[in-house]
Amino acid sequence: MSKKLLLITSVIFLSSCATTNIQELGDKFLDLINPSDTPAEVADLSEQVLVLSAERGSFTEEELETLSNDELIELAIEKGLEDILILDADGNLQNRDEVIKALVESYESGGFTKEELEMLSNDELIEIAKEKGLEDILLLDADGNLLNRDQVINALVDSGSLIESATQELESLSDDALIEIAQAKGMEDEIILDEDGNLENRDELIEALVEGAAETKAAVAELEKVGGSFTIYFAYDDTEIDEVATRVIIEHANFMQNNPSVRLRLEGHADERGTREYNLALGENRALSVKEVLSLYNLEDRVVVISYGEERPIAIEHNEEAWKKNRRVEFVYY
Repeated sequence: MSKKLLLITSVIFLSSCATTNIQELGDKFLDLINPSDTPAEVADLSEQVLVLSAERGSFTEEELETLSNDELIELAIEKGLEDILILDADGNLQNRDEVIKALVESYESGGFTKEELEMLSNDELIEIAKEKGLEDILLLDADGNLLNRDQVINALVDSGSLIESATQELESLSDDALIEIAQAKGMEDEIILDEDGNLENRDELIEALVEGAAETKAAVAELEKVGGSFTIYFAYDDTEIDEVATRVIIEHANFMQNNPSVRLRLEGHADERGTREYNLALGENRALSVKEVLSLYNLEDRVVVISYGEERPIAIEHNEEAWKKNRRVEFVYY
């Protein structure tokens, strides 16, 4: 473990010592940066620090940026991420940014990689899912046993923050698409074009849009707090909007009008009956039905539609109760 890595983790460790007075903290910190103890004792302390660091979600992106390439390689290996490492003939790291991104995503999933999650018991997965606010995806039998283990693991891996998700989505878009989104959000002043109309400040524009995502996150949290529903359901092989769904859509229309910078992705789903192609079309038509109602409020330019068909069920049993839960459209803001 390098001195820099030890220093960062040591600060974390010391800040966790709530019962230690200031003088003792100062003495311990001096000992850490100028150790007088034996190497074995320092090694033992660093192991304790790593455990505490993992318990808090380990390193932030800013902390990872301060580490050397060798330290990043060491962390990636510890997290079981050897497969993403790209090294040259001399062992130098070639994809630093990608490694940092992968580590951050690992920590956001609760500090676990997919491989580590698969090693946990069902009870441990349930506990982590609850800590991440993913109670709604848990499918338990009458005795409290987890029935959808694989789905929970995938959800934990994919449970990065709204801002991180927005960043990844924005970075995948073309310059023209970024310009269009910025214009739709009333951010024309953030766009810098050259004389040929090409975007000159792509990174800065993405950063500004991500800052907008933080505002979206706060607004969505308020909607959740007052009990807003983010899912509507459909009858078998149907795309009709019923009275309950209409009330939900109106609630979201009002929300979007009160928050003019938010954009909405409508994700359509179907149950497992029917062919894959048919269910993809059915999911899309359900989402389009919702968009059609929103268009009555002149919101269609801020809404995109995507269909997952039967590919992302929230209930895995093969019965009517499960099928009802899977015939749905979800509201996802970004």
